[in-house]
Amino acid sequence: MSTNEFTQQSDQVADSTFKAVETASEDFASRLPGAEMPNMVREMAEQSVSQARNMYENARNAAEDATDMIEDSYEQARKSFTEMNLRLIDQAQSNTERVFAFAKEVAGAKTVSEAVELQTKFAREQFEAFASQARDMQETASKLASETTGPMKEAWEKSVNKYNG
Repeated sequence: MSTNEFTQQSDQVADSTFKAVETASEDFASRLPGAEMPNMVREMAEQSVSQARNMYENARNAAEDATDMIEDSYEQARKSFTEMNLRLIDQAQSNTERVFAFAKEVAGAKTVSEAVELQTKFAREQFEAFASQARDMQETASKLASETTGPMKEAWEKSVNKYNG
């Protein structure tokens, strides 16, 4: 069942409940003796129904806001995980290409000392690359976490301001 269908059904149930309460209140008020008492009971019932409608509308709006926030957060999280995975794949590809380039260089080495020198150079470059990749992933993760929680933070602030203001 979609959110719109659920909201429509909830609205229909609420409207029929409010109408039933109004009818019951009018019926009750009409059975009381005297003119003043039925009017007072009717006014109290109408006020109660009005308050109940307002509370229902506020709850419905809050539920819709929460649903929107969850949908926005989910979509942003999906995008964030996709971006993070693509970066990891790019890094793995880059690392693999460096390993194959190193293997070709070592295979072409003429002496053991040249092979050791290539190994030392490769180890240093790999360490630097790893450190750079780790920083990049940390920055990306921080950025994506901030972007993912952004819709939740905005929705929270909006609802707090809405209900406090």
